[in-house]
Amino acid sequence: MVRATSLDEMTIVVVGAGKIGSHHAAAFRQAGHLVSTVDPSSGADWDHVARVPEPSSVDAWVVATPTATHLSVVCDILRRQPDARILLEKPACYPAELTELVRTVRQHPRARILVNDVYSYSASVRRFAETVREHSEFDPIRKITIEFTKNRDFDVAHGRFVDTQYGEAGYEGFHMLSILRAVLSADAYQSYLYTVPASVTAEMRVRTSAADLPEIELYTSSTGAIAFADLAGFAFSADVFKNYIEPSAVPYGVDLRYRFADVELDSGKHVTLVFEPFFGSEDDYKNTHVVYVHDGRDAAPKPHLLVFGNHFKEALLTQLDLLHRAEEGHAVIRPSEHRFLAALGWAVGTGSFPPLTGADQYVDLRGNDEKLAQLGSEA
Repeated sequence: MVRATSLDEMTIVVVGAGKIGSHHAAAFRQAGHLVSTVDPSSGADWDHVARVPEPSSVDAWVVATPTATHLSVVCDILRRQPDARILLEKPACYPAELTELVRTVRQHPRARILVNDVYSYSASVRRFAETVREHSEFDPIRKITIEFTKNRDFDVAHGRFVDTQYGEAGYEGFHMLSILRAVLSADAYQSYLYTVPASVTAEMRVRTSAADLPEIELYTSSTGAIAFADLAGFAFSADVFKNYIEPSAVPYGVDLRYRFADVELDSGKHVTLVFEPFFGSEDDYKNTHVVYVHDGRDAAPKPHLLVFGNHFKEALLTQLDLLHRAEEGHAVIRPSEHRFLAALGWAVGTGSFPPLTGADQYVDLRGNDEKLAQLGSEA
């Protein structure tokens, strides 16, 4: 294996050469890193982790294989390099494997492992959360609504985005939780993960109401069924709104991603983050996002902040830096989020929500998030 020749140029092995793995490899190569791939299909550098030469020379591993194989791939890597730095695609593993994954991490105290968390390192989410904190200091949050909708029927027809364990929540649920985590206090967020929702629907509409929380509604649809056209539709062009958002249906094959986060304050003021609102009007729409502050009645509020950047690339490079700056033994797996989303899938299938109690069941690898957050703010 070719070794990196400087601290800025790292040797990275991407395990999994499918669509997501290819995106990882391309982003790291574009940033100037030396990237090799592992995949049993033709075209990869090696067909198995065990065939990667000189594992001690690998600066970071990326696990981008199907979820069912994540745990076994992580174990393969740690057997060859016990102090490995690993970026693990979400979900980290299937729900029944979470206990074993946490045990494996704890058995390798020199390793650093992060589950890829794109929206935690998004500049637009950070600016949105800062704006919410500024405006809610003396005007409490009444309701939080987050929607991530896209028509993924084409992907499903080609074998992608088919999750038999987490269900509909496994596609966008982790992203929505990342945004919610950025807006709520740490205590309020933990309370949310332990609170049984008031209702959960098959289209994955999750309503939560509790005395210590604002009203919270998360919604995601992989069939293109839009739920809250009124909360972010104003940000899009008239044609996009008329053709897709107003009828609340993104047709098959249309690349529109209707994604937003809206915080309503007690006064009636709204702080709204709209992702990619220039769809259909600008070539680089995927890298432009807007934060609005408005009273909820203006049909066309003016942008408060425009934020430019590619979430995915920003997150990968930031997390690569975090892996190399974090102390040995740092791992952020977030089993409680995985179990919460798995419980949503269970509720849709059975009509009942499993209990959200038990410290052992919902323990996260504590003590890491704050230190990583500090490193991230310094990056």
